[in-house]
Amino acid sequence: MDYPIAFLLGLAASLGAVLLPGMLNMSVVNCSLDADKWAAVRYAAGISVIMTVQAGIAIVGANYLRQNPDIVELLSWWAVPVLVFLAMFFFFKWYRESRSDKSVEEQRAEHKVENPFSSGVSVALLNFIAIPYYFAIGSWLMSDDALSTAVMAKVLFVVGTGAGSMVILSGYAFGAIWIDRHAHYITHHFHLLVGSLFVLLAGIQAYRLWG
Repeated sequence: MDYPIAFLLGLAASLGAVLLPGMLNMSVVNCSLDADKWAAVRYAAGISVIMTVQAGIAIVGANYLRQNPDIVELLSWWAVPVLVFLAMFFFFKWYRESRSDKSVEEQRAEHKVENPFSSGVSVALLNFIAIPYYFAIGSWLMSDDALSTAVMAKVLFVVGTGAGSMVILSGYAFGAIWIDRHAHYITHHFHLLVGSLFVLLAGIQAYRLWG
């Protein structure tokens, strides 16, 4: 029973990673509105592949990172300038979009997603929260013996996170029009909201380091 449970735990863990509105799922929505829902599904596949790799790194490296806290500390210090840079990048994109003489809809019509899969890979690489999230979840599950430490159980957990991410993000791809109608401000100010999210994360990280 350990193996099916490991897969189901991976599916459940993906809910916390991509179910609530955030950078990744709203990027899928934007791709669906810019191109079409099938391009957004390929975009979601790119994200899911990277998130699967990130979950694997977190699970495999859980014991190593616990035994080497200096590495975690180094990553914590680098997180602040990286998050600030990403915030500035998204604020610039929002500023350029808002200053355009064309509406957001017109800009979307002109924008072509050339390679949705690689675009999904790129945006997922900007998601610095995935590895710490899966590290915390995996460590907690293994310490409580909910997740077996056997290699195959870890593999199935990681596969479950990828499968769950793909299903949820595909739902965002197919529901993009509905989301745009009912969450118009979010989809039209996506870059502003993501930039603000990175500012918040940078502030929290800075407070943890210096507060």
